[in-house]
Amino acid sequence: MKISACVIAKDEEKNLPRLLKSLKGKFDEVILVDTGSKDKTVEIAKSYGCKVFLHKWNGFADARNRAVKEATGDWLWHFDADFELEEEEFRKALLFLKGAPPFIDGFFIGVKNLDFKGDVRTVSSHIFIHRKGIKWKGKVHESPTVKRAASLPVFVNHYGYSDPQLLLKKAKRNLELLKEELSSLKEGSKDYNYKLFYLLQTYNLLSFKEPPFIDKALKLAKEFLEKTKGNLEDYGFYTVFAYNYYLSLLFRREDFKGMERVLEEVKKLGLELPEFYFYSYKLKRTEGKGDEALKELLSCALLLDKMLSNPFVVPYGGVSECYSLFESEVVKGEPLKVSKDDLKEVRLLWKRRGGRNLGLLLFWIEEEEKKLKVIKKLALRNPNDILIYALLIPLISHSKSELKRYLSFSRIPKLLVSSSDNSL
Repeated sequence: MKISACVIAKDEEKNLPRLLKSLKGKFDEVILVDTGSKDKTVEIAKSYGCKVFLHKWNGFADARNRAVKEATGDWLWHFDADFELEEEEFRKALLFLKGAPPFIDGFFIGVKNLDFKGDVRTVSSHIFIHRKGIKWKGKVHESPTVKRAASLPVFVNHYGYSDPQLLLKKAKRNLELLKEELSSLKEGSKDYNYKLFYLLQTYNLLSFKEPPFIDKALKLAKEFLEKTKGNLEDYGFYTVFAYNYYLSLLFRREDFKGMERVLEEVKKLGLELPEFYFYSYKLKRTEGKGDEALKELLSCALLLDKMLSNPFVVPYGGVSECYSLFESEVVKGEPLKVSKDDLKEVRLLWKRRGGRNLGLLLFWIEEEEKKLKVIKKLALRNPNDILIYALLIPLISHSKSELKRYLSFSRIPKLLVSSSDNSL
């Protein structure tokens, strides 16, 4: 069995060494299709022994198909330049490929999208491994035309989210490609609806930089959900995240009546995502329903903790972007006022179940004199969590011995400690 690694790249001198270093010694060949680099991409690829082919840009599928044409492996594994493959993940994949039944011609793998801190921001799933000869389609958000695919518990690291400016630049590029593709597809077809979702996703991202795009994104969210009509069999992942974008956009517009209506739709469909609980919490809090708000935020925290141990515990979910929403709320937000009985219930729940996010919620609503005890336990259970240590250190900064003790458990740089404690 021969396996080819296929990479498409343009001006990727920053990311390419990390990827190629992680591929070295694993594959029978590495095919790199360069679509017009003006930096040292080609030079770097050749230095790692890649077979390099220069190709005029005509969309992503066209570039991947050139790699398919040049590859000689029985299996082709496609990578973006900002990916990284760890040894253990490759070994797992190799076992599955060796035993793959003949009717399977492609595999979904997990993509861990890392933020600038190196933390997993989201987990997505794509068909990046397939048998030789299979073609790709789509100028953007391309996919291979496999007939039967299975999912592998194999992951690659993706660093594309670590640079927000680059993310926005790619979104602007994708915007025009998606518009072009949509104009060539039959309205209402599956391919049309998939591209409609990606256009919504792109406008949603761009709206954080250009607020007028919020209206376009809202219109697209409504259009997509109307066209797919809750057809979870064909559009499961897309439906869930279309609702997620819809709620986020409505929240930013402060359209609370719209949020209430959409949350009712989500509830009727039985969809679950931490974001849905979070936006329900925000809605209940706006309405002054503190006890109901706590219930929703508690559900959010518990689900986030489940997903930390198993990203796919939520159907269609993966690791959620809700971590940042939740963290911002319980660190910077005005603490939710809760009854003594509700506070006691959260304490008992954390004592029984533990959990990083449940602990942060308790710390947020806890009585002042008991906050330190909670954050100390959290720090010991999560010794390399920057956020938890950022909350702990100011509370124990008066005691150098205690600072030394907690920092000894962690790899977190002592930069978190104030300059007055440099003697540590």
